[in-house]
Amino acid sequence: MASYFKPSLSPDKDAGWGLIYRLNNLWARVDTPAENGDYDSWNIVLDRIYCNLLYRNKMEIIKDEKTGDVTEVRINEEPHKIFTYLTKNIFQAKAEFYRVSVQREKTLARSRWYYKVLLKDIWLRKYMQELGLYLKEVANDPGSVLFGGGGGR
Repeated sequence: MASYFKPSLSPDKDAGWGLIYRLNNLWARVDTPAENGDYDSWNIVLDRIYCNLLYRNKMEIIKDEKTGDVTEVRINEEPHKIFTYLTKNIFQAKAEFYRVSVQREKTLARSRWYYKVLLKDIWLRKYMQELGLYLKEVANDPGSVLFGGGGGR
């Protein structure tokens, strides 16, 4: 009779590995639309990364006092305020791009749109670093040997 091994899973570790896996897959999808100038797709992937980072943040549920029905859901924490600001700037830059018709103005507007998405990308990487979810910087890594650094000092 065959014996089956059923591993004991720890939800905390499983959730952590799942998050890392999802974030890694999402970051792998960022560069192609950015390099191809597909700012909408780039921005959507960044939004998906943000959603995965915010899973621990508290949500404020506003209910109607009389009926108890949910009337609004908010996230009032600082990272969400920054994200909302960056997203609003992207949509404004995109609207400007579609509003202008003179080629020189259109080129400048597209450049501003790119820059706004780029800022969101950079901020997300920094936010991940603050959360301890981005690459750890190591002073004594083997790659530094190529540049005169020592691996095992």
